[in-house]
Amino acid sequence: MIRIYGILAFALPAGLHGAGRTAAVCLFFAVLYAVARADKRTMKIPDKLVWTALGIGLFSIPLFPEIGLPERMLGMCSASLLLLGIALCVPGAFGGGDIKLMAACGLFLGWRYSLLALGIAVFAGAAYGIRLLAAGKADRKTQIAFGPFLCIGMAAVVLWGEQILSVLW
Repeated sequence: MIRIYGILAFALPAGLHGAGRTAAVCLFFAVLYAVARADKRTMKIPDKLVWTALGIGLFSIPLFPEIGLPERMLGMCSASLLLLGIALCVPGAFGGGDIKLMAACGLFLGWRYSLLALGIAVFAGAAYGIRLLAAGKADRKTQIAFGPFLCIGMAAVVLWGEQILSVLW
């Protein structure tokens, strides 16, 4: 699954954006791929990947002027503060890496796509968890890495966010 995601990370954006935009999206997807692999293996998202995502978000500001700076700042806060609130109420629900990743990626995505990515991640993670439970490979206490699902959600909104939002609203 992760290898397929890695291949798609570079193949799909080329048709959607110009050269600078494609470079930003490909770099963003490369970071998402690295995050998904690292979190799946270690249950930790390295800070260097979070900082890289933040840098890509800064790099993308002039490339995607349709996402204004206020929307980007709200993007840094919206989903990450929601995850932080849940983590404070339910210890162990989310790790600090998940929270920091959503903040960094919110700068790239803006608040609408950031929240949409989180929603997609929750549904994808829940579907995976249900599948593990049904197969007897996990119980209700089994921890799974959430980073890969965040990455799936973020990739989905980069590729199809406008279409998804038009269906939802």
